[in-house]
Amino acid sequence: MSVIISLLSAVVPAFCQTDTAATIAAKEDSEERYKRMYAAIEELQAGHAALRKRVLELEETVQKLNDELLRITNGLATKTDLALLADKLVELDKSREADKKLILEQLSKLGASLKNFHSTPPSNNISSTAADKGYEYVIQSGDTLSKIVKAYNDAGIKVTLKQIQDANPGLNPNSLKVGQKIFIPAPSGK
Repeated sequence: MSVIISLLSAVVPAFCQTDTAATIAAKEDSEERYKRMYAAIEELQAGHAALRKRVLELEETVQKLNDELLRITNGLATKTDLALLADKLVELDKSREADKKLILEQLSKLGASLKNFHSTPPSNNISSTAADKGYEYVIQSGDTLSKIVKAYNDAGIKVTLKQIQDANPGLNPNSLKVGQKIFIPAPSGK
């Protein structure tokens, strides 16, 4: 067996030495290509890592911009919101005009009723007393001393607010009661 081993040890190096220059050059070329490919792969991996890092930075920037945009536009209205608001304003204006018309009609009716309310002192509320030289007036709903003075003046009986207050001591003009009787003095020239 030792003969085989010695024979093999002589043959193997000889076999290995028989590599030709072409095989050596092909091996070296393969190793060189392998090294270039390895370097190219490393370059690609480094480029990929740099691009990944840049993509992450851009994602952060986009998120910040979205947050800023949301913060800025948080209170702003869209075209749809503005259109709805315009429709509601038109509706509100129509309602306001209808209310205005109703108010004017009611004021007109009220004005007409006030015009005829005390154009002449009502005979059932006024009684003449010769001894006192004046008139007794019974307070009705909505009466004020100013309205009563105006009604008597319109009827040709010239009287002032002060004269009525003087003729009715203790009369509180701010708390007239329906059915309360007050004295309206006759003008001194009558």
